[in-house]
Amino acid sequence: MAQLCEALISADIAFDCDVMSVRGMEADGLIINREDVDFANCVVDSTNNNIVKTLVLKPGKKAYEVAQLGNTPFTGLASNLNVGTYRNTWTHDIPIAVLANDPTACNKIIDALTNGNFVLILKNKNKGAIGDGEYQIFGYHQGCRASAGTNDKYSEDTEGGWLITLQEQNAPKSGMFLWNTDATTTAAQYESLKSAA
Repeated sequence: MAQLCEALISADIAFDCDVMSVRGMEADGLIINREDVDFANCVVDSTNNNIVKTLVLKPGKKAYEVAQLGNTPFTGLASNLNVGTYRNTWTHDIPIAVLANDPTACNKIIDALTNGNFVLILKNKNKGAIGDGEYQIFGYHQGCRASAGTNDKYSEDTEGGWLITLQEQNAPKSGMFLWNTDATTTAAQYESLKSAA
């Protein structure tokens, strides 16, 4: 018999006075070449498939740090619903300002961002009641690819540098998060991704 896959809500939609929602992102995160992720050995939580318990990189591969300056890091980061004929999906937009414009930055960062495919882990200021909402993953299902880019020499925002928008299209999940056991364990896993596996 065919399965209809109707999604059912299973929690109250209520305001928790003890856990206030906080807008915005922290200034630092990680960007990973998607081909460096060992998806076969990544562990998704068996009770909540919006949680990646263990993100595994292939041997010798590492994540690279991405830092954004200013009072509103990653300004413009947004997720938007795509209404489809048979199924709805999400588009995630992640703007990244690169405040440099020299041969090294163009070769190792801009040209790679332009044609690469990435997974990003960014930190929400809204951590959630137990911390499980801090590390949000973008590109886990479809990868993030460049959808826009500019180098405005007179931009006050980028100071003559670059603004590249990475986009994950048709993501089946509204949000994916890195979370394993507790905040300390998850933070250690996040930090470990910065070193070659």
